[in-house]
Amino acid sequence: MKVTHDISSLCPVARALACVGDSWTLLILRDAMQGARRFDEFQRGLGIASSMLTRRLERMVSDELFEKRCYQQHPPRHEYHLTAKGHELAPVILMLYRWGEQHLPINANGFHLIDRRTQRPVEPILYDRHHERPLSPGDVRLAPGPDANPAVHARVERMRNAFERGDSSDSQPAAARADCHAAMVASDSIND
Repeated sequence: MKVTHDISSLCPVARALACVGDSWTLLILRDAMQGARRFDEFQRGLGIASSMLTRRLERMVSDELFEKRCYQQHPPRHEYHLTAKGHELAPVILMLYRWGEQHLPINANGFHLIDRRTQRPVEPILYDRHHERPLSPGDVRLAPGPDANPAVHARVERMRNAFERGDSSDSQPAAARADCHAAMVASDSIND
């Protein structure tokens, strides 16, 4: 999907989606974060056609999500290692995991996320480091930057109006507010 209107080049979401916005790319990232390195590991784990996988891996190397390293000379074979830029997508994968569990549940329970040290279940949340608290969509708003064009100003105004009317993501479900409150209480008790 190509986004072409005049806000897309200024929007970090649009730029990020241009880099990682298709399902194969996200699934390749997921598998890499779970230890896959070699072409055959990705192909076997995903069931993706080799031509499609080749194109995705080449693009991901070009986008600096992966570093391609030769592990065999004859015939040439490569491994794909996540770069720092690729690793920084881990929260996106974790939040997609959480969203899929909550909103697209199935009867089977094949696996779940656990803490590496304690082996106890974890539930990822968004966290604001500056304010040291869990973050929900209603906690943030857009502000125009110094290079904002008229389309950006219009979007910021539309979001401000939505908040004032009360029909924005600020009116989150009670369960989400309770989750955030519980996480804040837990965070406070951990830091005491």
